[in-house]
Amino acid sequence: MRKYNLNENFFDELNEKSAYWLGFLYADGSVRMKNGRSGELRLKLKETDKGHIQKFLVDLGSNTPLKCGISKTDNSKFCYVLINSNHIVKKLFELGCVQNKTFKIRLPQLNVEIMSHFIRGYFDGDGSITKIKNRPNSFVVTICSNKNFINDLFEYFNFGKIYIEKNYSLLRITKIGEIKKFKNFIYNKNKDCLHRKFNVFAQIIADYVRDYSKTNNKKTYELTNPNGNVIISYHLKSFCEENNLTYSTMSNLSRGIGKTNKGWRCKLIKK
Repeated sequence: MRKYNLNENFFDELNEKSAYWLGFLYADGSVRMKNGRSGELRLKLKETDKGHIQKFLVDLGSNTPLKCGISKTDNSKFCYVLINSNHIVKKLFELGCVQNKTFKIRLPQLNVEIMSHFIRGYFDGDGSITKIKNRPNSFVVTICSNKNFINDLFEYFNFGKIYIEKNYSLLRITKIGEIKKFKNFIYNKNKDCLHRKFNVFAQIIADYVRDYSKTNNKKTYELTNPNGNVIISYHLKSFCEENNLTYSTMSNLSRGIGKTNKGWRCKLIKK
């Protein structure tokens, strides 16, 4: 008989909630078979995210007590929950969330709908979005993991840039058009998320057009989008980065080389 309530079948079928928490555990969870026979699931977060652990317990249908403490290394406050379940741990192992997972995890093979929930969970655990000060509508999205997981993620989205460090790798997204795509993929009226990160995404202005009229670049470009709308730009490279266009191709178009880039046309109207 269990001491605390628990829906041990929570991860048996992946849906919006279970896929989200699977992704989150990939990032911030710890699972093991203690002594080879006793399954343990541990989720530890900083104290300010205590409410997220409580939400996890609600979704698991568990009244397992949450404990808090202070780190001996840096005096930071944290909270954690420890759940004992052979069934859940074995299921997580099957789903790729394995023991000593840091350098072992790979992006799982999931359908698009389930993958969006999984990546939202992983991003909430090991991702960040930062608004760049003094630069309107400029943000940086960063996701951290091992080299193979980041390569898998890059191949899945086909955008962003990979940065390889000694013990980890990063996928960094800086182009506003790509950040919007990432945002739209992971958020779709979903309630399961860390709201402090979602609130930063919410600051993105969907139809923002940057004013380059004060730039030292004296060239003026007339750009026509696929819908026939004309936009004047004074800084072609930045405009291309913000709209996910290839700068070299658009530059060629402005000089009469080629016809279009993703339906866009470009003409140099002032040197």
